Amino acid sequence: MAMETNTEEQVRSETSWISVSPSGLWEVHRRWKGERKRGDKTPLLGSICKIRVCPKNHTEDNPQPLSSNETVSAVSESCVQVTEYPRSQDSVLQVPLDSWTMLRMGEGQCDIIEGCLEGMRAGETCEFTVRPHQRHLKMAPSDTHAAQLEGTGEERQPKSECFSLQLHSFTPGKESWQMLPTEKWTWVLSHKQRGSQRFGKGDIWGAMHSYCCAVKLLITLKGHTRGKDGVPNVDGSRACDLETRAVNRETEAKSTHIQTEEEYRTMKAELHSNLSLCQLRLGQPAKAKDSSSKAAALDPANIKAWYRLGQACLQLEDFAEARQAFGKVLELQPGSASAQNALKQVNAKAKEFDNKLGQRLSKMFT
Repeated sequence: MAMETNTEEQVRSETSWISVSPSGLWEVHRRWKGERKRGDKTPLLGSICKIRVCPKNHTEDNPQPLSSNETVSAVSESCVQVTEYPRSQDSVLQVPLDSWTMLRMGEGQCDIIEGCLEGMRAGETCEFTVRPHQRHLKMAPSDTHAAQLEGTGEERQPKSECFSLQLHSFTPGKESWQMLPTEKWTWVLSHKQRGSQRFGKGDIWGAMHSYCCAVKLLITLKGHTRGKDGVPNVDGSRACDLETRAVNRETEAKSTHIQTEEEYRTMKAELHSNLSLCQLRLGQPAKAKDSSSKAAALDPANIKAWYRLGQACLQLEDFAEARQAFGKVLELQPGSASAQNALKQVNAKAKEFDNKLGQRLSKMFT
C-alpha cells in the first residue's frame, strides 16, 4: 500500500524494513503521527517500554486518546513486570491490542514492535503498516500468509494491516558500546536461547533473527576476552584514554565472568552452525554453506557444522566438498550412521548427475 504523505516532514520520517513473526517475513512501513518530541533519549537494548498498539482504519488520522477513566503511570526502573505472551502464527503482532502493556527491548516479544520503537521518544505515536513479504510468499508461503492474499492469479496482492503505536514512557537502556563485556555475553546467551526456543516451535525465521542478533553483539566482544592466564586481552585498535581503561579494568574485575578466547570462538561457531540449520530449512543452501563453513573454521571439532556443510554442498551439487565434509564427520565420530548414509546419498546424486551430463553431451555430438 502506498502511504499518503501530507507534509515534507512526513516524507522524511517514513521508514520501511523487513521484519519477522512466527508466520514468516513481513514488510513494515512506519511513519510518524503528530509533532516529533525533542530530546535524544530513545528506547535501547534492555529498556522496558510502556506501549499501546491499536488497530487503525486507514481513514483515521489520530491515535485513540486516553479515556476519561483511564490513567497510565510512567514506567520506572523498579517496574520490571514484563508480561510474556505466547508467540503464535495466528497473530502478526505478539502483543495485546487496545491496552497498555510492558515490553522489554531485546527480549523478542515482537520483533516488528521493537523495530517501530527504535528512534521513538516518550509521548510519541507512530503509524505502521504490515503486509506479508512478497518474496517470502513466492518462496515458502505459510498458511497464515496464504490467508492474507487477496484476488487470484498473478494479480494477487498481500493484504495490509495498519496499526498505531503509542510509546508512553520507558526505562533507560544501553547501546552496545556502553555495555561491559559480561553484559554483552549475557545478552548473547539470551538471544541464543531464544533462537533455540523459536526453532523448536517451528518459528524458523524468528530463530534466524535471534541468532543474527547474537552474532552481531558477539562480534563487539572481539578483543575483550581473557587469555588462559586469566588476564584480559586488550584490543589495541580501540583508542581509549588511561583513565577510562583503569575504570573498565576495575569494573570488569568485579564481574563474575569474562569469557576466554576459546569460549568466544566456540560460541560464534555454534551460532553460525545454528544459522546454517535455519537457512537449510528455509531453502537457502548457499547461505547455509557460508554459515557452516565459518562455524567449521572457528571450531574444527564441531560435528554439526561439518554435517550441515555437507548438506548444503549436496543441495548445491558440490559433491566433492560434500564428500569432504561428511568424511570429516566420520573422522570426528567414527561409525556415524547419519554421515555414512549421507555419503551414500552424495555418491548416488553424483552418479545421477554424471549420467545426465553424459546424455546431454552425447546428444550434442550426435
